[in-house]
Amino acid sequence: MSQNETTFVDEESFKSLVCRRLLECGWMDEVTMLCKEKLKERLSKGQTVKSITEEDLFNDVAPDARRMLPDTIKRELKVKVQNKLLQAAGYFDETDSES
Repeated sequence: MSQNETTFVDEESFKSLVCRRLLECGWMDEVTMLCKEKLKERLSKGQTVKSITEEDLFNDVAPDARRMLPDTIKRELKVKVQNKLLQAAGYFDETDSES
């Protein structure tokens, strides 16, 4: 397996882990509700659904969504990334760390 293939597999497993953790903690449900609230706010100010862009909604929601991300998930993901980087740099192999 080439390094690009290894990176892709690791990236996919990392994305899967992130999605799973965000679902488990309810963050995705909270962000969905926040999106609905922001849409209602914009509609109450006279905007139409067609005039609201994805970028508008993202800009409205992103700061709050980032603040709502649990610290435990941030720490877990940080450790996973650090371990993968150390492993890739040759500081230890897969048997030395929990991946």
